[in-house]
Amino acid sequence: MRFCSLAAALLAVGLAAVPASAQDKPTVSGYLQQGYDIIHIEGGGGQFLFFFLKKERTVVWCSVLLQSGETSSCRTVK
Repeated sequence: MRFCSLAAALLAVGLAAVPASAQDKPTVSGYLQQGYDIIHIEGGGGQFLFFFLKKERTVVWCSVLLQSGETSSCRTVK
């Protein structure tokens, strides 16, 4: 439960910290706004938190930098 609260806080920080010019880059918050659901969150044991999101048959994997809450990268898995 504490882990999910941490993830939600990171997303909120990430939304506020993203400059307008970087909003074209795929982000976890952008996928959530498109109707994707978080199906799994995993700590990498380092500086990243990994999100698996799903909408219908599409699964997306995103890494988020813990220090800033900024989405580092997102890739379609399926």
